[in-house]
Amino acid sequence: MNEIQSFLTATERCVAQSKTMLSFEQEKRQALLSDDLTRLESMIQAQQAAIMKMESLEKQRLEAQEKAGYHNLSASEILALLGDSPDRAILARQISELKLTLEEIRYHNEKAMEIARANLQVVEKMSAGAARNDQQGVYRPKPSGGADFQGGSSFETKI
Repeated sequence: MNEIQSFLTATERCVAQSKTMLSFEQEKRQALLSDDLTRLESMIQAQQAAIMKMESLEKQRLEAQEKAGYHNLSASEILALLGDSPDRAILARQISELKLTLEEIRYHNEKAMEIARANLQVVEKMSAGAARNDQQGVYRPKPSGGADFQGGSSFETKI
């Protein structure tokens, strides 16, 4: 396999992995919407593994890019160097798919973050309300007794 083919193959692997990551991002968002914490935890773990795999694939892609003679060149610069070759069409498709998939990942991640923030705000409000009730002592005696009750409790009996 020549160097450009190795580069295209490595790029295709990155495209495929990004699509896998998109499906995890969509699943994570659904887990947040359904308040399924077990599913959410599973998706986060799967995402972490997918990110590690993507990092490895990206490293391989960069190595293949360098071997193909395109060290430190941008995608558009590589496309320009490929001219009208069939490889140019393949790389252009891959770049387009990768950009689109990454935009979708970003979109779903932003929406998931919005949901997570909203869920956190609800939990914080509920926690604050519970703490306020504990401090106010809804069913607790008042610290200073009233005129009718010594010690502040109607259940206190003196013998």
